[in-house]
Amino acid sequence: MTALARRALSAALAGGLAATVAIWPTGAQAQAAAPAAVSVDFTKPIRTLSATDYGIGITGYGEQSYITNDPEHREAVRALKAGRMRIELHYQTPGDHSSPIICGGWECDRTITGDAWIAAIRDLGAEPVVILQVDGRQSAETNRDDAVALYEHFAASGTPVRRFILGNELNCTCTPQKPEMPAAEYSRRFNMITDALDAKDSAVRVGGPATAWNDHPYIRTFLEGSGARVDFLDYHDYGNGFEEDTDENLLGPVIRAYETELKEVSALAESVLGRKIDIQIGEFNSDFNDPTGDRTLKHFNTLWGAAALGQILHAGAAAYQYGDKNGQLGLTSTKGEGGVPRNEPLPIYHGIGMFTGENLFRSFGKTMVEATADNDRLHVFASDGGKNVVLVNVADEPLDTTLTFTGLTAGTVAVWQSTADAWKPHAAGTASVAGGKGTLTLPAASVTTLVIEPQATTQQGLTATYFDNADLTDPKVTRVDPRVDFDWGSAAPDPAVGPDSFSVRWTGKVIADRAETYTFITTSDDGVRLWVDGKVVVDNWTDHSKRDDSGQVALTAGAHDIKMEYYDGGYDAIAQLHWSSPTITRQTIPAEKLRTV
Repeated sequence: MTALARRALSAALAGGLAATVAIWPTGAQAQAAAPAAVSVDFTKPIRTLSATDYGIGITGYGEQSYITNDPEHREAVRALKAGRMRIELHYQTPGDHSSPIICGGWECDRTITGDAWIAAIRDLGAEPVVILQVDGRQSAETNRDDAVALYEHFAASGTPVRRFILGNELNCTCTPQKPEMPAAEYSRRFNMITDALDAKDSAVRVGGPATAWNDHPYIRTFLEGSGARVDFLDYHDYGNGFEEDTDENLLGPVIRAYETELKEVSALAESVLGRKIDIQIGEFNSDFNDPTGDRTLKHFNTLWGAAALGQILHAGAAAYQYGDKNGQLGLTSTKGEGGVPRNEPLPIYHGIGMFTGENLFRSFGKTMVEATADNDRLHVFASDGGKNVVLVNVADEPLDTTLTFTGLTAGTVAVWQSTADAWKPHAAGTASVAGGKGTLTLPAASVTTLVIEPQATTQQGLTATYFDNADLTDPKVTRVDPRVDFDWGSAAPDPAVGPDSFSVRWTGKVIADRAETYTFITTSDDGVRLWVDGKVVVDNWTDHSKRDDSGQVALTAGAHDIKMEYYDGGYDAIAQLHWSSPTITRQTIPAEKLRTV
């Protein structure tokens, strides 16, 4: 359902650098819409990503075609490189632990054993996430005892399942024959089950309430009742549903609403729990029904899937597509939906694949970075480590796009695209990045992934960006500093930056000649922060007179990421970076041990 429909139903039920890029993919030089401007800043991280942020719901609805027994479907799922796969499992006869463990989803195939499902998920390189039964047709004690017995069953194999979701969409009668459960009763059962699992294995992680939408009253009651027991929050979020929406709204405001809604839920959780908590969208697709496949079986769902996944990741959540075999909502065709042969990818598969690469090109990187577009028909997402840019043009005309990169001086670009007449990602040419701005024409209704390989332009020293204020905004100068060894006194470090209120960010690599523990020392007046390989080593972001701050890091021999930030709050300005080790007497880190890339 749409964002507005979800809220309405919830209320009713509850009461500086430049790069030149010239890319002209085949057919893209046709009549174009108004131009768009895209900015990508590889020096501004949004969040760290891992494979576990990409999830898949395993359904058991494959008409005898499953990850357990069908090599074609299994290998298609493998190519998406999901880090977690979710499946509902329970005892065939609740309370009888001698009965088989089977798929628990409504009308899923009961002939495949729970062991086969878990083994198949692990064979695909994913962590299994099991939905445990919370069902008002049984007692809370039965649900608890079944959960413990199921945990013990898999633990006995030597590879326990350690991530669980309790219940599924109990805030509504969304599954036939399964009654709705009040949030307070759900919380009571959650606490019983979680306490019992924790007593067996403190490494177990449990989340909920797996509501059918971001049902704030239900979620609040659950969080208030379960508190510290909640390891992560799970709810489902589909684009369309009870109320039909236009393609334009679904591909624009509804997708962008993911960020707003996730921030609202995150704020709600933090206000109740007094701490931040991981959030996952346990099911997402453009629709939870769409019996005719008017959208889900069309290229529309490639556009929607790419833009929605990017927005969920950008908002800081994990995303589970629903589901691997699910008719028109599946990743691959079950029985020829939309004229797509059995086991061949359906459109949303390729929307996700424009991030994960489908084994065709490099996956989206480990760090999501700031990326913006000035056209609301264009969604843009970017990553560092490696540098990928995903551009989703939802307009029905080609879109001339100007790109500006920060933190990238030169490189080559492999262009991959999914278009209305070729859903599968295909190579659409190459381009160059050479320090400035450039243009890219995006085909109408397309997803484009730029896979960027920086050229070897490494210099000794660190890349330094100087800002004309104390909060690392308003960059004025970017240059290479051979070392960080400055005592500016009351002067400015550059004519473009004013004295007594400026800041600097240095980034690059530090080279360790041998594996040992290094002590990094900053000398500063005023604030300073230092990271090595993403680990905070020094954090003294305060006004202070000249002082040393230090921290230790065990490094392997070779290059390691380093970042230092500094601000001057007035009077003297000092920023220096030293190191020492069992084999190095304290010294300013020399230029030959620093690299700009």
